[in-house]
Amino acid sequence: MEDPVKVIKITRNHFLRSPKSCRLQFNRVQSDHDHITQQKLQEQQQWQETIDPLKLVLGKVVGRGAFGVVHKGSYHGQTVAVKVLDFGNKGVTKASMEAMKRDFIKEVGLWQNLDHPNVTKMIGATMSMKTNSGHKNKKSKTESNFCIVSEYVKRGSLRSYLFKNRDRKLPMKTVYQFALDIAKGLSYLHSKKIILRDVKPDNILIDNQNRMKLADFGESVSEPLELLFTSGEIGTRGYMAPEVVSRKPYGHKCDVYSFGICLWEIYCCEMAYTFDLDNITADIYKEMRPSIPVNCPRSLARLIQRCWDTNPSKRPEMKDVAVELEETMKSEGLETLSEDHNTIYGCFGFFSHARLEKR
Repeated sequence: MEDPVKVIKITRNHFLRSPKSCRLQFNRVQSDHDHITQQKLQEQQQWQETIDPLKLVLGKVVGRGAFGVVHKGSYHGQTVAVKVLDFGNKGVTKASMEAMKRDFIKEVGLWQNLDHPNVTKMIGATMSMKTNSGHKNKKSKTESNFCIVSEYVKRGSLRSYLFKNRDRKLPMKTVYQFALDIAKGLSYLHSKKIILRDVKPDNILIDNQNRMKLADFGESVSEPLELLFTSGEIGTRGYMAPEVVSRKPYGHKCDVYSFGICLWEIYCCEMAYTFDLDNITADIYKEMRPSIPVNCPRSLARLIQRCWDTNPSKRPEMKDVAVELEETMKSEGLETLSEDHNTIYGCFGFFSHARLEKR
């Protein structure tokens, strides 16, 4: 069995979509982008009222993408993360701007009612932000009034954490706990009929209690009764399920595939692929997998292989993955983290998480 691929560099921002991902979203054909219904227009007005722009202050830029900027900011005097849509003047067409607005509305609609310890909490959104409201970072050049305010997760992304630990393995207790957190978060989203579609360490944040939190709902979609069809790739190659790359019908099992790749990376503390995958054909891509180290525990190796199975129907449900991880931790004597790890807590007093239902 070949040795795992070594980490070379990290280039993707943990909170924003890549330029290619943004361009592709304008070309894809989806029913939820055909038109904005009257109900969505009413929801848009409601979203404008969930944040008081006068009490929102933008601080330094902590992330930047092709069409968005993330600031560390404050709202009602509390530290928050502020994701601002940036239209700019870089040749973006009017149609693209309208598509971005629709994506903004969709993202807010999916994110605003989510409440789970392993999902980053959205505090509110506005389409009436004043770009000069206490904002001192002149390099931002933000040219949009559209922004989403969420809890600020201080410890950064799982990607950064793995990169810092690339020269040593994580304790198995940590590997299993990280995997369990992500599995619970995805299980919750799937129970709400939401497909994240861009599961990767860059989009998973770590809070002060070492809890994993799923973030960035820009590529998410509500799962319909029938499988989705797409005219373009959604997500990030390397984590993208083969059926998505092949432009075949897909559903929430595409997130399970991505989870399998993430689990490999958590165990190995490496990136699964460090080379460009953009020009690899769909037929070759569907057979590609990173090599699982020979010293990987058999139960973990089997779970990884089942999650990234080419056949979506053979991949497990995330709720079953969470149960399996909990049982493995118990049988191996790997106690879960303290009760505080999943305790109900408030983010600046704005919200409280609901407890996980006991299975």
